[in-house]
Formats: sequence, C-alpha cells, structure tokens
Amino acid sequence: MFSNKNFKRYPGGGSLEGVSHAQGGIPIEAEGGEFIVKKDSVNPSTMAILEYINEHGDLPLMDARDRSEIV
Repeated sequence: MFSNKNFKRYPGGGSLEGVSHAQGGIPIEAEGGEFIVKKDSVNPSTMAILEYINEHGDLPLMDARDRSEIV
C-alpha cells in the first residue's frame, strides 16, 4: 500500500502542472473508473472539450446524437 501523503489529489479533475515523466513525473492519486489522457492529446484545440466532458460527463453534442437515433 502507498502512503497518500506524497500524492496530489484532483477530485474535480482538470489539467495537471509539473514535470515530465522523464524528470520523475507527478505522483497522483487516482481511483478506478477515472480516465487519464496522454499529454500529446491535450492541446489548445482539445482543452475545451476535455473541460466540458469533465464538468458535464458527456459530449456537447450528445443531445443531438440522441435525437438523430430517434428519427
């Protein structure tokens, strides 16, 4: 079992700040069911959608997709 005192917690999700894996990375505490996105996939063009998913739990177009399946 790991000691929790050295791990950062992000219960609300969000972007992490710190050093790269090559420099030791950032020790974090994660739980089952969470999903971690690789660094290369996080950029100015994806940040808004990642933040939206984190806040709302679905895609912004989910309602439109649901309606199209009904037709």
